[in-house]
Amino acid sequence: MEKKELRRTIGERAKQRRKSLKLPLQYVAGQMDVNKTTIQRYENGSIDNTKKLIVEGLADALHVSAAWLRGETEDMGADMSDSRDFKIESAMSRIMGDFPLDMKEEESDFSKDLLLLFLYEYRMFNQSFTHAAKEYGKGGDFNEAMSKVMGFESEQEFNNVMFLREVMRFINSTSEISDIVRVYAKQPELARTRLKNLLSEHSL
Repeated sequence: MEKKELRRTIGERAKQRRKSLKLPLQYVAGQMDVNKTTIQRYENGSIDNTKKLIVEGLADALHVSAAWLRGETEDMGADMSDSRDFKIESAMSRIMGDFPLDMKEEESDFSKDLLLLFLYEYRMFNQSFTHAAKEYGKGGDFNEAMSKVMGFESEQEFNNVMFLREVMRFINSTSEISDIVRVYAKQPELARTRLKNLLSEHSL
């Protein structure tokens, strides 16, 4: 394949993949540590996009194989299909890249513990939310019967109350986390103790 044709193939495929995932230019630019104009120029082939480092950077950013970008195969080798997955992975990667934090060890430890607690609580939220959505999102004969037995005015009211009950722990825990951060300003030792106590309730 001639270099000009290769440039066009890489650019067209990179753009096709980015558009199919509804990813902005800025997202890909951020992943490759360049500006979005550079990504635009890679996509339209107006600058050399055939260098190994660039092709592999685009492939990593778009979660496809370098071979697919070069037109050597029709197998995309994609491991993600939802742009949210990319953004979550990118956010987590950037958070990890922030460490070690430029602060005292005890402050850094507090920040890491806070992140751990968020992640533990979020995982529990997903479990509760999944159950709530399945059981109370659409309703059914059982919910209709139960709503009457329990004195609710409608099945919808019963579903709303039960859904909220399922996710209430997450609502309470996020409120508790916010309060711990507020307390830290005046009583850091108390905030650290409360955070450690909440963390002790969790395990991987």
